[in-house]
Amino acid sequence: MQIDFASSGGFANLQLAFRGDTETMPENQAQELERLVESSGVFEVQQDDFNTNAAIGRADVISYRLTLSDGPRRTTLWMNDVNAPASVRPLLSSLRKLAIEQKKSG
Repeated sequence: MQIDFASSGGFANLQLAFRGDTETMPENQAQELERLVESSGVFEVQQDDFNTNAAIGRADVISYRLTLSDGPRRTTLWMNDVNAPASVRPLLSSLRKLAIEQKKSG
């Protein structure tokens, strides 16, 4: 599965990005990400399900872009801390941590 994740915003306006492929990352990391993707139901979520006005005027909100490709399944979603479904939040948190690690390692 190919993963392309980006986040920005919040008070510090920290810009983060993570790109990875579960075929080439360490097995335990790949299994955890695949588990989080499946439990999140992210492939069934539609962009129209998000209230895009939910965070207007809030400087502390972090925005996310998530693109996943797994065989014939592909999705790209834009969401933020306010409108992200509860089922997707653990996946976003994990990807954010990986993006921070990737940024630190250069």
